[in-house]
Amino acid sequence: MQAALAAGQDPRYASPGVLGFLVVFFLALATWLLVRSMVGHLRKVRYGAEAAEAVAAAEREAALAAAKSARAKGEPEKPNPAP
Repeated sequence: MQAALAAGQDPRYASPGVLGFLVVFFLALATWLLVRSMVGHLRKVRYGAEAAEAVAAAEREAALAAAKSARAKGEPEKPNPAP
């Protein structure tokens, strides 16, 4: 590292400069954008699964209610189609 310093320059005061700052800044910005995008995608997956589960539960409840109603009326039960 000392060989790259200019003659007479103190190694304690060497810095990466503006270019080093810009590289770190853009890497941090890219990381923040990627994390933000990932959180959005994970939120969609989680809520999508919860919504699908809620729809399936509602369909099961509707089928049970229809079966109970048919039994109360004395009608024969219809077989449930395979999911």
